[in-house]
Amino acid sequence: MKKRLIAAIAGGTLAALVLSGCTNGTTTPPNAGGPVEGDITIGYIVKRGTDPFASSQVAAAQEAADAAGIELLTADVKQDTSLTISTIQQMIASGVDGIVIVVPDQAIGPQVMQLAADAGIPVLAAFDPISDSAGNAAPFIGLDGVALGKQAGEQLATAIDANSSATPKTAGFVVVSQNSISACTERTDSAQAAFEAAGGLDEATFFDVPHDGTLQTAVTAMSATITQNPGITDWYITSCNDDGVAGALRALESVGVAADHSFGYGMDGSLACTELAKDNGFAGANFVSFFESGTIAFDTMYALLKDGTPMPAQQAVPGPVIDRSNMADFGC
Repeated sequence: MKKRLIAAIAGGTLAALVLSGCTNGTTTPPNAGGPVEGDITIGYIVKRGTDPFASSQVAAAQEAADAAGIELLTADVKQDTSLTISTIQQMIASGVDGIVIVVPDQAIGPQVMQLAADAGIPVLAAFDPISDSAGNAAPFIGLDGVALGKQAGEQLATAIDANSSATPKTAGFVVVSQNSISACTERTDSAQAAFEAAGGLDEATFFDVPHDGTLQTAVTAMSATITQNPGITDWYITSCNDDGVAGALRALESVGVAADHSFGYGMDGSLACTELAKDNGFAGANFVSFFESGTIAFDTMYALLKDGTPMPAQQAVPGPVIDRSNMADFGC
């Protein structure tokens, strides 16, 4: 059995994917959990493992774990909150020393953190911040949502300014939203504010098009918006992820809206290379290296568990602009 300096937990094995973070539970202070005596095991949990967003993180974390010679347990919880909780319980029972997690729903944050706190292990939240029942946030690695949103809003405002015929009767400013996720609302609220500050709402009507983060639900939601607004001929679209933008553009393409009458700007870059290779309305995105973020997340947790290096309260993953003019620079 491996020993921590603050707690002893049983060792074991588990085939799971965990995104690690530092526990800020009600009984354990932030950054508790290291260093560990003996072998180290880290759990990495992602909410939807089929996404490039998740698979790139996991691949990076596994590569870093292999290089460090430690065990990484990984799990895809498939957007299921009950599966998330049971996976955490199994990982704790198997003897993980720390957990990195992308939660499917921030509402389970207090339960996640309490389970980890009770076991005396740290949690690192990735991309979707979580807090305990007292409102104390777990250490977090993710995007600077305000900066990404501002960048997106300014790109959209520049695009609509180039359309001399745009009016609120003919042009739509679309935010494909995911309002249950604070990391998403931070980005899209910032994009809307930047677009409005640049005068964009003088030239376009705002539409909130809710989806669940997947491309297909964005297609369905956007299709309804198109049907309900037949007078809109030019569309300016953003979303907290590229799936929302790509889905909205698919809906427009399905009713014959040409690429030169749509301008889509994503905010994670996960589909940027694929979409920019096409002749469509996907104009660009904030490019986020999820592989790099997986490496940073692993390194942060590993440094805590190996050397006792405290995890920063927040770490931002950079998101430079990617478009057709520079896509080759990003390996597209």
